[in-house]
Amino acid sequence: MRIANNLSNRIVAKYGNNVLAVYVCGSTSKKLDRPFSDLELIAVVRDRVEIPMKYYVHRGLIIHIQYPKSSDTLDDAQQFSDSWHWVADQYRNRIVLYERDGWFRRLDEAMAKSDKRDSREAIRKSLMMMTESMAVLRNDVLTNDKVGVLMRGRVLAEDAARILLLINRKYVTTTSWFWKIVFDLPNKPKDFKMLVEKMSGFVPTVEEEVAAASERMYKEISQLATHHGIKIERADLWV
Repeated sequence: MRIANNLSNRIVAKYGNNVLAVYVCGSTSKKLDRPFSDLELIAVVRDRVEIPMKYYVHRGLIIHIQYPKSSDTLDDAQQFSDSWHWVADQYRNRIVLYERDGWFRRLDEAMAKSDKRDSREAIRKSLMMMTESMAVLRNDVLTNDKVGVLMRGRVLAEDAARILLLINRKYVTTTSWFWKIVFDLPNKPKDFKMLVEKMSGFVPTVEEEVAAASERMYKEISQLATHHGIKIERADLWV
């Protein structure tokens, strides 16, 4: 936090009135950072300003500073997209280092809109992504691509996790807790943890088991999405 405050002071001194807010996000903002965690800063700037992202190492500490425009940030904060499970935490858990003109009130108002958004389109898009991943795995099975099957199983497990996070409206607070958070979700398929472990190679497995577990996972996730009114299959061509 000493370095974070130092950076915030430097940012405001360098860019002046163009800076509307500076805050710490990520694991540090929740006191979940570990010895090798990075420092993530968001410095919100006025819409007319273009400042490139800074990403470097200082005395062994990885530092990541983003300079998003105010309107872009507020627009993103009020959406419920297929990446909501990752970006929601960035806006909701923060340590404020600097603020101008009550900017964080506007951010809170944008997040309140996100909480009321319909989640079905984000889930539908995520299910389409999982369907595409499933098609790749099936092709790998047909061509006896063992490496492809093993790699795609992990992707499918993460696709399933994304959908469940969106269905349960639960976002990830820190990447190191990703699977713990997903395994604890109340609304998920039966034997979900066992299927993920096989698909991801968390337990000893072979490609036939990965393929079988992936097929079962895809079926159960599709059924769960259907119960939430999500449909990806169309009877006619649509443009």
